[in-house]
Amino acid sequence: MSDYITAEEIVRQVRMMPVQERARLKDILYSDNEDRSSLKERLTEQRFAEGRVCPHCGGHHVRKNGHREDGTQKYVCVDCGKSFTITTNSIFSGTRKGIGEWQGFMGCMADGKSLDASAIECGLTHATAFAWRHKILDALAEAGDDTMLSGVVEADEAFFPTSYKGNTKHFDGDAEREPHRRGGEVHTRGLSDELVCVPCAVDGNGNSASLVAKLGKCSTKALDRVLGGRIAPESTLCSDGDASYDGFAKSNGLSLVRIKGGKKSVGIFNIQRINSYHSQLRLFIGRFKGVSTKYLNNYLIWNNAVRYCKVYVANKLSLMFEAAASAMVSIRSLDLGKRPSLPLLV
Repeated sequence: MSDYITAEEIVRQVRMMPVQERARLKDILYSDNEDRSSLKERLTEQRFAEGRVCPHCGGHHVRKNGHREDGTQKYVCVDCGKSFTITTNSIFSGTRKGIGEWQGFMGCMADGKSLDASAIECGLTHATAFAWRHKILDALAEAGDDTMLSGVVEADEAFFPTSYKGNTKHFDGDAEREPHRRGGEVHTRGLSDELVCVPCAVDGNGNSASLVAKLGKCSTKALDRVLGGRIAPESTLCSDGDASYDGFAKSNGLSLVRIKGGKKSVGIFNIQRINSYHSQLRLFIGRFKGVSTKYLNNYLIWNNAVRYCKVYVANKLSLMFEAAASAMVSIRSLDLGKRPSLPLLV
């Protein structure tokens, strides 16, 4: 008879623990010193992968510049003269938490857990969990800016009601209104300015792109701002009958296959993949009972990262952490609420 507990039995017992006890166990497994040491090592590997880079100016003339009292390595940029550490302009700037807490929170995000459930599991306040969520998503947006779609690319627009959830004022404070706590409401039929247009595109490799573009009906300009430069030249673009795709395909060197209303396919081409993407996206957004338009782009990034990306589930958390950790971003929690109510590109 074995004199040790199997991994399966440990997992079974952990799952039976209250969430508070699971959080305590996580704190025990990840000691603070080990966390911070591991964090510095992984950040150094990720952020200096192509040589030392200044987070302030992007220069490569960087040299070591002593240590802080806690032993943290300091650097100085010869080009701009500014000092920094490995966590400067990262989601970890000023953090007092170790890698265990950050990875645990990203694990909750990878599972699509609610903010309250994530906060309880990771031992965070609601406000801190909210700030962490958007810091991570901002970093993922920065890291995913160069994602390129290729081959057969399917595109279509998704529309969401404008929502000022969490705001007592909208239009950047020019008009006051009572907050709609469960999201936006639409009072006009059809594609009116009460709807936010989100052009979306997916390819056969699991790559996807989507972004808030404008209010109301889509346009060639909106497609250019969201998808321009994101689809490899000579790819085949499949879309519905919207005329705005004609000009976009021509200006970006793409072959266009238009599948007009009433048809499921044209030869071997169809738009089933983008229709599936839209269904997944609406289910994902719907779980949050109304997403404020102010933060909608971050939720699009979140969906693309953990719901649609065709990678093994076990790898998603690792890829998510590496992308978020290596991104050069400067995000203050106090600035999150100051974003424009309608983050429109056109």
